[in-house]
Amino acid sequence: MPVLAVAAIALAVGSCGAEQEAAKRRNAYVVAVNRAQSDFGRSFRTLSRRVSSTTTPDEGRRTLRRLEAAIDGVVVGLRRIEAPSDLRGLHRRLIREIGVYRAEIRRAEIQFATGSPQRSLRAEAALSRASTRLNERIRRTIAAINRRLQGSR
Repeated sequence: MPVLAVAAIALAVGSCGAEQEAAKRRNAYVVAVNRAQSDFGRSFRTLSRRVSSTTTPDEGRRTLRRLEAAIDGVVVGLRRIEAPSDLRGLHRRLIREIGVYRAEIRRAEIQFATGSPQRSLRAEAALSRASTRLNERIRRTIAAINRRLQGSR
């Protein structure tokens, strides 16, 4: 999973009160998104290391369930964040993309549940490919959020 590091913004100290308030809201958004990502990133890194070619189908299924729970947690956290109005669409897109990753994990979990080592290996490979694709989409969304934030200075 990519780092959802969103660039912090700040307006010059001499800005008017309305601009300073807008900057505070945007900075609060950045902090909240980065906090949600950081918590998720730790869980994801730990759990994703547990799915490998030596993972039994039962171990893989348990690990994938934990990954689903971690994704559910980050999605709930991101939904609680109030995005600035010009970032709401991108924020919703970010949440959807993370949700797609959850669906990919669910597909892999179903394959691990069959108990077939061959299906588990195929599921692991498919999940790896999906992760690569989805990580790139999420990176592009984060880049778009950062461009929008930087454009508001």
